[in-house]
Parts: sequence; C-alpha cells; structure tokens
Amino acid sequence: MKTSATLRAEEQAPRQPRPRAKRQAPTVRRQDLLAVTIRCLARLGPKATTGREICRQAGVSHGLLRHYFSNSKNLLYETYSELCDQFVGRFEAVLADETLAPWDALDRFFGVLYSEEWANSDLFGAWIAFWPMVRSQEDFAAKSEEHNARLRELLALAISRLPTRGDALPTEDAVVVVSAVMDGLWLDFCLSPTRTPRERALDLCCRTVRKLIPPA
Repeated sequence: MKTSATLRAEEQAPRQPRPRAKRQAPTVRRQDLLAVTIRCLARLGPKATTGREICRQAGVSHGLLRHYFSNSKNLLYETYSELCDQFVGRFEAVLADETLAPWDALDRFFGVLYSEEWANSDLFGAWIAFWPMVRSQEDFAAKSEEHNARLRELLALAISRLPTRGDALPTEDAVVVVSAVMDGLWLDFCLSPTRTPRERALDLCCRTVRKLIPPA
C-alpha cells in the first residue's frame, strides 16, 4: 500500500503528456473517404450515398469532407475517376515489368482483374451504381470512354508482344473478343462466386486467349 508521503510525491511529480494520435496524411485521409464512398455505393446505392452518410460511416465531420471534395456529386465523380485510374495503373505496371515474358505478362494482366482487390462485392456494387451516372452525366461518360479506350490500348499492346503462329486472330479482333471474355467472366464471378470460382474464371480467360492466339 502506498504511504501518504508517496502519494504526495506522485501528485507533485510532473505528469508526462499523453502521446498524441498521429494525423493521417491528406492523401491517406482522402483515400479513406473514397473507400467509404465505395462501400456506401455498393450497399446503399447512389441516392443514399450522401455526404452526411459518408461522414457518418467514416467518422469525420462534414467540414472535412468539404475540405477534400466540393460537393457530393464531385465526391462520386472523384471516386469513379480514382477507380478507373487505379485500375489502368495496375495494368500499366504489369506491362512495364521487363522481367515478365510476354505470355506471363498477359496472364498477370488477367490475374489483376480477377484478384480480390478488383473482383469483390463492394467494388462490383460500386460499378453497378456508377452505371446510371455514366449513361446520364457527361463527365462520367467521358471518363468511361477514356478508361475503356486505355484498357483496350494496353490489351492490344500485351497481345502484340506475344510470339504467335500465323493463324492467330488479328490483334484488333483479338482485343474485342478477349475484352468480352474478360468482362463476362468477371461479371459471372461477381454475381456468383460459387458458380464460377475465381481461379476457374482466371483459367478460362487464359485458355481462351491461347485458343484465339495459338502460341508459336
């Protein structure tokens, strides 16, 4: 048991200041808000994904949201734009890896699409929520066109590097067919992971390309 003298000494001793919680860097906080927006879109839809709801789920003030985004429409567009840019950036990184052989690079390309990062229920729900905006709002439509054009350019680049036989499908046609297969299998997996498991979707995509473009 502490004596009265000990207690008095503890009271008179200078208290150590509590360590302050580290503030998140602006870019990290902005990414957190974007991630919360994606979850809201997937679970609540675009109408219920308001600035107030995003703030509630993120645990931040509305003033902080306005600091990073001018309004809720801007936040939704920025979220969509960020998703598109990150998606393309991952593919660009794969194709820029000079240690990968051409066929390995294309397989890695598909691997990104069917990874847990890009094939999950929240992201699927967000893409579905964005679709009406792409159809009805010019800025979303323009970003969608830019995004899809860039993806096809990267896919064409990956296919053009492949060592193939003379009977391979022309690159321009192969891009159209492979894009449809990629999107279809991704959609099928997201709708029902048990019907088309992740690994099966990836394997079917890789095998389809080798049928269309036989390796040399």
